[in-house]
Amino acid sequence: MSLTELTGNPRHDQLLTLIADRGYMNIDELAQLLDVSTQTVRRDIRKLSEQGLITRHHGGAGRASSVVNTAFEQREVSLTEEKRAIAEAIADYIPDGSTIFITIGTTVEHVARALLNHNHLRIITNSLRVAHILYKNPRFEVMVPGGTLRPHNGGIIGPAATAFVSGFRADYLVTSIGAIEHDGAMMEFDVNEASVVKTMIAHSRHILLAADHTKYTASAAVEVGNVSQATALFTDEMPGSALQNHLKSSKVETVLACTSDDIA
Repeated sequence: MSLTELTGNPRHDQLLTLIADRGYMNIDELAQLLDVSTQTVRRDIRKLSEQGLITRHHGGAGRASSVVNTAFEQREVSLTEEKRAIAEAIADYIPDGSTIFITIGTTVEHVARALLNHNHLRIITNSLRVAHILYKNPRFEVMVPGGTLRPHNGGIIGPAATAFVSGFRADYLVTSIGAIEHDGAMMEFDVNEASVVKTMIAHSRHILLAADHTKYTASAAVEVGNVSQATALFTDEMPGSALQNHLKSSKVETVLACTSDDIA
């Protein structure tokens, strides 16, 4: 399912997508990610705020409680089945008794729910939302680091979080990603969140990557690694031929998750 076009202007749509995903972004970040000048970003923000699509702040922009957010919510719901199918496939892959790193994001929150019937898991996560899903299960040991808490996604970041993660060796890392480039580069939006992810990658025996089809065409600025490091890619659609060939040559297993629509 293709993303809803909100304005008809690709740059404006991308700006709105970034703000919807992150809650707030400053002008410098937007200029870097959109590859335009700060003056252009300011003009875009002014125009979009006049249309009621975002809220202008000093030095940046945030979400607006307006009709556009309903469109984003519908887009999120449209991918819920795909994300749930990916999550269930990842949960099936992970045996009882595993030590697992879990990162930040809506897709990995679905994985957390899919893991609830497992036994004797040790979970280290820098997502308070993931921890909240898992901590009441008496068969699990759930650990979270100290650090700075992000209000828009419940993520814990910072040097203390990175240092905490580096003290463990996990059997599996479960992570989603902002974007996957044609050459396999795994990209994220936030440099602060990326440092924790990089440490988890370095301290994991197996990397399980969750990526719905929108990640193949998304754009993000911070490289955290390459898909060749993954044990398996879990997705709802096969990527393009260049990335498929890269996955095959790197011996990365591709697991195609089926939704109920696919089965019907």
